[in-house]
Amino acid sequence: MAHYRFQFLSAGFESGLFEALAKQPGMTKAEIGAKLGLAEQPTRVLLLGLTAFGLTSKAGDAYRNTAVVTPLTGDNDPIAAALVPYHQHITYKTMGWFWESLKANTNVGLKKVFGDESTTLYERIAADPTLESAFHNAMGAFSAMSSTELVKTLDFSSYTHVLDIGGGRAINATNIARRWPHLRITILDLPTVAKTANERLVAAGLDDRVKAVGLDAFSDEFPTGADCVLFSHFLEIWSEERIRKLLQKASRAVGDGAGIFVVTPLQDDDETGPQHAAELSAYFHAVASGEGMVYTPREYEEWMSEAGFRPAGRTPVGELINHIAISGVKGGA
Repeated sequence: MAHYRFQFLSAGFESGLFEALAKQPGMTKAEIGAKLGLAEQPTRVLLLGLTAFGLTSKAGDAYRNTAVVTPLTGDNDPIAAALVPYHQHITYKTMGWFWESLKANTNVGLKKVFGDESTTLYERIAADPTLESAFHNAMGAFSAMSSTELVKTLDFSSYTHVLDIGGGRAINATNIARRWPHLRITILDLPTVAKTANERLVAAGLDDRVKAVGLDAFSDEFPTGADCVLFSHFLEIWSEERIRKLLQKASRAVGDGAGIFVVTPLQDDDETGPQHAAELSAYFHAVASGEGMVYTPREYEEWMSEAGFRPAGRTPVGELINHIAISGVKGGA
């Protein structure tokens, strides 16, 4: 009955009830109804579900939050607060067509909910402010956390110039540049994204070493001159065919001895888990792109080898997220 539980969670969060109870614990049903602008019976339905599912508690006529929803109040957990509207407005609407997406081998859920003209979620959100806000708030909160972990994990000390493929709004590049002050970074992303990234870099005072270049990673060649390539949370969005082409394109852009890092969610080599890999794979296939999934490190190492990179190791990314960095070196034995 998770779909019922989530709707009560979402309603309690998006209505502002959890925040209100955090500030004023012990509110009564009538006070809550007035606060939310609800009639008596809808208020009863909401509070019945929230209490039955352990999200609020009731003593006499007084309602309080339980510890379960504490991350959704105040500034306790920006990721949890960002994920609730993300799932409510995007994944819950689209995942109902998961089996149909598997049969059709494309993201049927996205097309059913948002129209046949929607090829990828990334194209669709640009035309819908609610979706765009829900998506970027969730991705921004996650990226901030994962970028912190990534900077602790990757070692750029021996490189001078990094190509950050699909580097988005420069969250990774900003943290990497601050950690490694000798490093130049070139972000490659779509022109509209690159524009935003460059504005953020100017504001951060890093535009002398970090810049974003607008291009299409699939149709344009990558600029040459760098000695390291970073794919962070980008390759798993796409099909095996596209990934192999991107890795080959990266190989053409750098010389022997250049490094490569692929940072991605982890799927075990024996293809039995973890659960996070299954969840994201369903999301990529039925919603985001219609072609991606979480691949195994062994697959990435095979594709890197085909492209001329010698696999050089695997490193877990931090302690908070189940992701992995797969490294390689261009050429060599």
